[in-house]
Amino acid sequence: MPTKVSNTNGQTFQKVPTSNANWKMGEPQKILSGKTLTIEPNNYTSSQLHQFLLGSFPRPACIISTISPEGISNAAPYSFTNLVCSDPPTFSLTVFKNPDGSLKDTQVNIDASNEFAVNLISDWFVESAHASGMNCSPEVSEFEHVGFTPKPSTIIKSPLIAQSPVNYECKVSTRIPFINKEGRETAICYMGEIVRIHVNEQVFDNEKSSFLYENLRPLVKLGGSLYAKVNTVVDPTQNSSTSSTSSSSQ
Repeated sequence: MPTKVSNTNGQTFQKVPTSNANWKMGEPQKILSGKTLTIEPNNYTSSQLHQFLLGSFPRPACIISTISPEGISNAAPYSFTNLVCSDPPTFSLTVFKNPDGSLKDTQVNIDASNEFAVNLISDWFVESAHASGMNCSPEVSEFEHVGFTPKPSTIIKSPLIAQSPVNYECKVSTRIPFINKEGRETAICYMGEIVRIHVNEQVFDNEKSSFLYENLRPLVKLGGSLYAKVNTVVDPTQNSSTSSTSSSSQ
């Protein structure tokens, strides 16, 4: 039976059984009946392939905040992002160049400061989070433009977003440029070591060292302008057939 938990706003978070809770070890599971389409990346334009990859691979929804040498705060949603290591704790961020080849404000600011902040997106501020992706001149702060409340960092200079329940302060440890088949640099990947984490007590049980997902209400970025709410979870280790063979996720 589904386990339902309501948060302080009355929204329901469910823990439900897996789709095939009676699965037995070694038993083949479902394969879709449709025809497999084989895709050759070189037959796609860079824009088409970009959208295909974004649509096929859900990712953490987050906003990267930086600060310019002139002290202008910048914030923008990024989806080529993820945790890549826990020792040292490291976050990856890929920043693409603008269509005309110019650099985004995020890259300019990171290159100047060697730092950035990662702010998790929860569903209570998705409107302003998505709006922060609009093009603004370097002299305009997205914080003021969309209504983010700045919160000071404790190690880096980049401001944090107070609306976000989890913030990571990162210092750049590695830069990896990406070169396409025409020999043109299209993007750069930053590896940022997480030097400090801030988490709201309403979303994290410090005694149990576990997150309260019914309060965290994180979003997952899909293709285009779509996001998915994380309000239902499954735990395969709770199935009787798999509980004795489960292992932690790598």
